[in-house]
Amino acid sequence: MTSTPPWQWARPPGGARGLARAVADCRHRTARRIEGRVDVHGVIHDRGSSRIVESALFLRLLHTRASRERLRHEQEQTTGYLRRSCSGTGWQSLLARAALGRAAQGDRARAAAFLDSFTHFTGVRKRALLETVFALCGLAPYDPRIAALDPPRPGQVATWTRLALLAMRTLHAGATGGAARVPPAGHAELRRLLVSGTRRKVWEGNLLVHLLALHALHTLDPGAPEIRAGIRALASCQNPDGGLPFTESHDLFLTAKAGLALVRAGRAHDRVARMADHVAAAQSPGGGWPYALQVHQCDADSTAVCLELLRAVGPRRYAAHIAAGQAQLRSLAGADGGFPTYRAGNPSEAETTAGALIALGPGLTASDSLARAAANWLIDHQSADGTWPRSWTISESSVIERAVHALTGLPAALAALPAQRTEQALRRAAARLTDTQNADGGWGQTPGTASDPISTARALSGLARLDHWPGTRRAADHGIAWLVAAQLPDGSYPGPPDQVGPRPIPYEFPALADIHALAALAAWRAPDRRRSLSDDLRTVHD
Repeated sequence: MTSTPPWQWARPPGGARGLARAVADCRHRTARRIEGRVDVHGVIHDRGSSRIVESALFLRLLHTRASRERLRHEQEQTTGYLRRSCSGTGWQSLLARAALGRAAQGDRARAAAFLDSFTHFTGVRKRALLETVFALCGLAPYDPRIAALDPPRPGQVATWTRLALLAMRTLHAGATGGAARVPPAGHAELRRLLVSGTRRKVWEGNLLVHLLALHALHTLDPGAPEIRAGIRALASCQNPDGGLPFTESHDLFLTAKAGLALVRAGRAHDRVARMADHVAAAQSPGGGWPYALQVHQCDADSTAVCLELLRAVGPRRYAAHIAAGQAQLRSLAGADGGFPTYRAGNPSEAETTAGALIALGPGLTASDSLARAAANWLIDHQSADGTWPRSWTISESSVIERAVHALTGLPAALAALPAQRTEQALRRAAARLTDTQNADGGWGQTPGTASDPISTARALSGLARLDHWPGTRRAADHGIAWLVAAQLPDGSYPGPPDQVGPRPIPYEFPALADIHALAALAAWRAPDRRRSLSDDLRTVHD
């Protein structure tokens, strides 16, 4: 993906009316494209884009097993993908060269410098993951300190985090002291989780964790049947370009997001109703939702989006699902007032706290101490420049839009309590969005970077809720013209990925850019039809 978009911005002719017509046409094309992805069961299908990390680890695994597995074609395809990806200067290009056995002089030093400079709020655990990936590709030594890491207790972290940590300990222990250094209990737990910890062919749909676990099991038992079955499952996810994605599906999350965008665009009720029925049927026994079907681990972000869809489509029809989902979200609330992504007691995050507030919004009262604490937490964690910390997204505007949605959607009885603080937070958000708009009308992932569809769409959706602040309407009109010009004839919006996982590694499901673009196109109002989007949504909910 190039840093400079392949389109040139041009304002549609015909003044305000011409712009309104162009927006309507774009909205229709993108909606039709998204609708074309929905199957008869109401599910959105999309393939994750290939990524170097998983592809490099897959090739390394094939080198140990390919002669027995007869996967020469898959090996050749993966090799071709990595050859086309190894010329860059980033850390993933180092991995590609190393996996191919073509590491350049100085690549190990570059890998060491990258690890030394790496910082992330998930700390030691995320550095250990990257160090393990580098070690598997021969770019870094194995580390006995990682072998000595204490694994978290079951239920303390996300399921894939526990399996990844067990795999990392096994790999580093085996390499620095032999397989005998791996405690029998750790071996048994690794194998048990790999066999019984998922209902999908790829472990919890997560190719990266499945690959780490297979490499670790190969250290302990090279002939284990789980390795052969795992390689076959991973090979079935290979993309036409020869690479492997991060996850094999995001079907529930994408279906819920797409359904919401289609509702806001006023599209066919029957199709959206099927999507909502599918989402409702996929609710876990505990009340939450995972990002994909048959994944055990639920998360607050997916749960919040699924609740939004059910509430938008049929608050009465799905009343029981909504009540159970909201109860599950409430159970995650931290003592600090914020919400974590996976487990109660994990660190609170801005994006998930905003999502929880949005999902809980209707029905909140002034006496709801949990919602008031969450709103205060969200306001407290805004920076003076108007941004919020990014966690699962790269774009500043993605988190700003979610936070603005949460704060403007609070019921009047609750919003009136911290009114001065809320107004200040919204003023800062509006100023950040208008101040960081590029001259071409779009927004980049961070100030000064090239405009891209997702960052622009998220900024526009945020501005639609801030249209009474100075400069926001002008910025929205300029931005929507950029979004109109950025659309391809088939209704799609190509651009760089915005999601990250494991944080901070980017990954992409191309449908997401179209979904965010449709939401922004639906949120924009022509000057003669403007009213607050939050007012529109309150009318629908009432």
